[in-house]
Formats: sequence, structure tokens, C-alpha cells
Amino acid sequence: MSGFSGALLLQAADGAADLPGGYGVALLQSLLALAAVSVLAWVVIRWAAQRGARFGSSSRVKVLERAGLDARRSLYLVEVGDRVLLVGVGDGGAPSLLTEVDPATLPELPPAASVRFRDVLARMRRKD
Repeated sequence: MSGFSGALLLQAADGAADLPGGYGVALLQSLLALAAVSVLAWVVIRWAAQRGARFGSSSRVKVLERAGLDARRSLYLVEVGDRVLLVGVGDGGAPSLLTEVDPATLPELPPAASVRFRDVLARMRRKD
């Protein structure tokens, strides 16, 4: 072994001895970094949402309703601009356009009541 490579090995061994070691420390550092990044992402998304930023939604395409047919197939009522489309979706391929629906023929849905988890839990406890 040459003198230069031997010196590098000795320096690497000395540097490794100075660092706290073990998989536990590495795991703890990784978990702390993951938690810090997650909290930072949550704060940035909340801050942006309060200022009107919209993530993952488009004003041109809206899913009005979904009806599950079975575990692998569904029907979607999709609004694209001023058109309403009925789309079939399954696990065996691309979504299929089934028909275009006249928006005037769709019945008005009652406004969705806000249901709190506490109320649902209290109802479930009363049934017991």
C-alpha cells in the first residue's frame, strides 16, 4: 500500500471515530428531517391556501358526482365548461365517454349539510 492511500485510510478511520455512530442515530436524524420537511410543507400549503392559491383543482373541469357500481367500476358526472358528460371508469382501460347530459335535465341536489365527526360519533354511541 502506498503512503498516500494509507494516510487517507487513517484519516477516514479517525473521522469515523469522532462521529456518533449506529443505525439508531441515522434513523433518528432521518425521522427528524422527515418531520421538519412535512411541517414546512404543511405550513406553506396552508399559507398559500389562505391567499387564494388552488392546488390540484381546475375551474374548467369539475366532478359533479361519482356513483360506484362495484369495487372496480364507477360512473362520473363531469362538468367541462358548459357541457356535462357521463364517463364510465373501470380497471380494464381508459375512461369511456358514455353520453353527454343536458344540464337542464339534471335535478337540483339539496345543499350538503355539514356533518361534524362529533355528531356522528354521538349517534353511533346512542345506537349501542
